[in-house]
Amino acid sequence: MERHEIPKYRQSAWLAGAMGLSYAQAHRRMNGAAAWTLEELEKVAELFGESLADVVALGHAHGSVTGILRLGSARVACDLWIGDEIETPAIDTLVAIRTSSGWAAVSAVEAIDKPAYAVERLRTRPETSRRKVVAVLDDDRDLTDSICAHLQYGGYEARPFYATSNLEASLASQRYDGFVIDWIVGEASTLDLIAAVRAQDDRCPIVALTAQVISGAVQESDIADAVARFNLVFSEKPVRMAILSASLARAFAAK
Repeated sequence: MERHEIPKYRQSAWLAGAMGLSYAQAHRRMNGAAAWTLEELEKVAELFGESLADVVALGHAHGSVTGILRLGSARVACDLWIGDEIETPAIDTLVAIRTSSGWAAVSAVEAIDKPAYAVERLRTRPETSRRKVVAVLDDDRDLTDSICAHLQYGGYEARPFYATSNLEASLASQRYDGFVIDWIVGEASTLDLIAAVRAQDDRCPIVALTAQVISGAVQESDIADAVARFNLVFSEKPVRMAILSASLARAFAAK
């Protein structure tokens, strides 16, 4: 996909649309959590005008693959031109190995008990600007996945959550640049969660979603009070994705 100029942040969304998969199904294939079938690989190859052999061959006739150069504790993104498998690489050489997350160029000492391949050429990649990480919380999994897919396509790093407790636990170790949070998750309001998020960061964008104001299940005055207290962006369901993206972009610009 990268050889055909589909950037990494768009690949799961592209695959979902091309193969008729949900975003979650496509993302699991892209990150290795779910296995590809040969039929799926063949279809992807055809979409790019290539053969199945081109996709799965180790020869990499079309050039480089993306990978990581590991130098001590450093991790540097790179392009690798990979050659034949080496049975006994010299200790002071650099070799390519497969990892659970893709290719890596490492010292031959680290390749013990792993198939090692010759590195014919290596080119480091320039550091790119970090994408903003947005947490999306809604107990409607399909909606959460759809919002994440839309935000990923728009250049954000979107992380899905389907339960309030999961996002609360994640906040202890992960910093998020913005949030899209349903007002009611399960049977409970997320107001306490929103208050905790705002206590950590008084300026990050928080978009609050709900479809229950019109039905009366949620009081308009409660939403208005929360918008004023926590500087929220309010969005009614059904979610208009373009408006949601514009609201986030405007909030980030004003931050």
